[in-house]
Amino acid sequence: MLSRRGFLPVPRVSIRAEDLHTHIAEYPVTGIPLVIEGVHEHPSFDKDLLNVDWYMKHGQQELEVRDVDARTDRTISTTDFIKHCRSVRDTGAYPAPARAPRSSGSWRSDLGTLYAKDAQCPDEWYSWATTKGVIPSDLAPSGTDDVFRYMPQTIRPETIMCYLGTGGTYTPCHKDLCASSGQNLMVYTEEGGSSFWLMTKSSDAYKVATYFRTELKQLIDWENHTITLDELQRAPFDVYFCEQKLGDFVLVSPRCCHQVVNQGGLTVKLAWSRMTVKGLETALFHELPLYRRVCRKETYCVKSMIWHALLAATERVEAELTGRDRCVPI
Repeated sequence: MLSRRGFLPVPRVSIRAEDLHTHIAEYPVTGIPLVIEGVHEHPSFDKDLLNVDWYMKHGQQELEVRDVDARTDRTISTTDFIKHCRSVRDTGAYPAPARAPRSSGSWRSDLGTLYAKDAQCPDEWYSWATTKGVIPSDLAPSGTDDVFRYMPQTIRPETIMCYLGTGGTYTPCHKDLCASSGQNLMVYTEEGGSSFWLMTKSSDAYKVATYFRTELKQLIDWENHTITLDELQRAPFDVYFCEQKLGDFVLVSPRCCHQVVNQGGLTVKLAWSRMTVKGLETALFHELPLYRRVCRKETYCVKSMIWHALLAATERVEAELTGRDRCVPI
């Protein structure tokens, strides 16, 4: 795929790299996505916890799943869903859009091609992601560089989810909500399962939107078009490609347009959104006007987030000033 014109590899860095935090600081500035690899080799990566059998026993007992062929949703027990995933196979590489017929090498049961998107994250998995020191604190959910942590629990959106699927399931081309930053960690795989990612630079968001509207007769903000490789090859912007395997932690910069297609056996991914101060600015002046134009729900309540972030900053400054006033000069 990288031999195609305009396709570039997503930069990678090891979780053990001494300059890891330099890469983390640079990727939102360049707007180019980044993969941190080898997370599953970290001493605190808990294989007994982060696996599908544990999820089947202790996690959500019913899943809302999407049949990506019929584009319909249904509810199914987690046990039946996992059994279904283990009974199907997909031998193809990066597929054509869902509307195209499958090759003879692929097979599906009568249940269809089911994808559990936005499944509930177990509390134990959330605790692992936030307390074990595997995920850098500035990338963690509600971490040091996440404005979501300033919002009251009663109105704070749930941004950490699980994704379970097999080959042939996918997410159409889209941007993360309201210029938030996306984090996606593959925690479990079976039968060589992996995910193909196609992504763009943050600064190319306008070019992508224009290409969708003028050439493809689609709207990127409707999130309903599965773009093909040929369509991307004709596009007037670079496309970054990576194959996400076990332990690969994909960092998606704000306004990065991306599409994800699973291949092979069952994969389980832990994903969450962060909102940075820069992301709030971008959302307020760039993304929200687009949402209003296409009648799309805001979801993250950007102005409320700004308000609560300012309140928290004000309280912190007042606390520091009060502390200084109490200091008696020697």
